[in-house]
Parts: sequence; structure tokens; C-alpha cells
Amino acid sequence: MNCDIEENFNHALNLCSQKIEHSKLIEFLKSGSVAEKQIAALNLDCIQAQDEANIFISNLTGCDGKIREAIASRLYDFLQSYPLMFIKYPEIYADASIDINANISRLVIDSIEVFSGDKEFGTVYANKLVNFINEGFEEISKIKFRDKKYVLNKQLFKIYWSLEGLYAFSKYINESTLFNIIKQVLARPEYTIREKAAKILSQQGNNELFKDLYEKVINDENFYVRFAAKNNKEIS
Repeated sequence: MNCDIEENFNHALNLCSQKIEHSKLIEFLKSGSVAEKQIAALNLDCIQAQDEANIFISNLTGCDGKIREAIASRLYDFLQSYPLMFIKYPEIYADASIDINANISRLVIDSIEVFSGDKEFGTVYANKLVNFINEGFEEISKIKFRDKKYVLNKQLFKIYWSLEGLYAFSKYINESTLFNIIKQVLARPEYTIREKAAKILSQQGNNELFKDLYEKVINDENFYVRFAAKNNKEIS
């Protein structure tokens, strides 16, 4: 195992010292090793065609975490530069928004805000996050007392990042669906997810449907929840 790690490190080091052609970087992303895919993601300076965007995004989920994080770290630049090529993957972005690596979740969620004004993208992305939230609560309802705490934390993690991703796209969710989600979240003892729900509620303005829920979060026992509800305004 140590020999493999040393070999991979030396290979990556060697690649870093080379000037690699664009076509070779794409080939690395398509079928390279972990080190080759990392180097390719970090050194790629442009996307020249839709099939290259497809290859790039295919490495955002379902592969080694080092590859996923390298891809996510370049996502913002490529989405800004080639929005029409990269708007085609709302479901993949939703999956990546709840990556087990929180750094990846954050990078993806921050990057796709560029698409927050696109209804078609936003509807698909937001509704998949809603499914994740519903799945999370369903799994929590099945948890037995004897289950280990990480079983609960896994579902809370999924709900947390789904809510974070939903913030910029909540306008594409049916109001009653959004109301029911936030109501469920606010019934939980964990302030971390209540904070994310409060952040979404801060967008609702004078919407009567959410008035009681908003009153609940601005009077929450937790400072961070109250702060999120005030949308970063000073709390007395």
C-alpha cells in the first residue's frame, strides 16, 4: 500500500512539472488515474465543446473524493465562462450538493448560484433537493433508540446541505411543499438545520403563509437561528 501511495505521489509530482496539452488533459479526465484526473482538473484552462463539459462533470460524483474535490474547485470558473454548456446538469449538481465532503457541497452550491434565475434548471435542482429532504426525514423516522448516532447525523447532514442548496432556488418550489419542509425542520432540536430553514424564511417577506413560522424563528432560543431569520441584520 505504501509503495502504491509513493508511486502515485511521484507520478503526480512528475505531471505537475510538465506542460500537458489540452487534449491530453481531457483524456486524463476521461480515463486517467486518480492523480491524472486531479492534475487534469486543476490544469484545464478552458472547455472547448459540450462533450468535454460532459467528461468534466462526470467526475463530480461517483468517484474518488480527491477527484470530486478537484472538479468542484474549478466549477465556479467554468460555470461563469461557459454557462450554456454547464447548465445542463441540475440533477448531478443536486447529488454533489450533498456530497459526504462538505467542502465539495459548499463549492458546488456557491458555483451554481449563477443559474438561480433559470426556472427550468432551478425547478429540477430544487425538487431533487426536496426529495433528499423528504428521504432524510423518512429515514430519521425509522431510527431506533439503539441505532448509533452517526445514523441520525448522516440524515441530518443530507437535510442540512439540501436546505443550503435550496436557499437560492426556493422560489421554484410549490409554496405548500416549502411550508411543510420548513415546519418539519423547525420541529427538530438541531439548531444547525433550523438555521438553514430560518435563512430560507428570511426570503418570504410578507407572505402570510409563512408568517407564523417566521415568528417562530425570530424568537428561537438559538442566536444563529435568529440571526439567519434576520438575514444578517443586527439583532438587538
